[in-house]
This record gives sequence, C-alpha cells and structure tokens, in this order.
Amino acid sequence: MTTVKKSTTGETAEIESLKEEFANLRSDVASLVASLGKISQSKVAEATDSVTETLEENPNWDDMKSQIAQARAQGEQLSQDLGEEVSRHPLASIAIAFGIGYIASKIVK
Repeated sequence: MTTVKKSTTGETAEIESLKEEFANLRSDVASLVASLGKISQSKVAEATDSVTETLEENPNWDDMKSQIAQARAQGEQLSQDLGEEVSRHPLASIAIAFGIGYIASKIVK
C-alpha cells in the first residue's frame, strides 16, 4: 500500500507565491535587457556621430573618402579575378592552398 503525501494549503499558497515571484522576476529581467539594448544602441549612435563629425572636420576627408572608395573597388576586382582564376584552374588552386597551409603550419609550430 502506498501512501501519498498531500500538500497542505500553506505549501500550495507558498508554491503559487514563488511562481508569481518568478514570473515577476522574468518580466523584470526582460525589461532590463530591453533597456540595456536601447542604451547600447544610443551609445553606438553617439560614437558614430562623433567619429563622423571628427572625420568631416578633417580637411583631407574628401581625399580619404575617394581613396577608401578606390580601395574598395580594387578589392572587389581582385576578389572577382581570384574567383575566376580558381574556376579556371581548380586543381592548381587546391595544390597552392594546400602548400600555403602546410608552410603556415610549419611556421606556427
């Protein structure tokens, strides 16, 4: 014969109280996380604005922007050219990549 221990009304009320407190805590943590997210977004925006203002005050800003754009275009062109070369010579590309990896592993050791 098994005996089942029945919870008292006090225990049930305490469990319900704990459940309610956990629900409140969960809600408070969610609110805190949302607030921290908004604060961090605000700080990032402020820092971005500050950097932008500083750069725009620099007399060489226009030259730097054009050099950045030119470097980006060159990087994209090099990436495209490399992709075409790998497509044309896949086995040679694999061998070269293996060789570079092998040499790099020996240097790192």
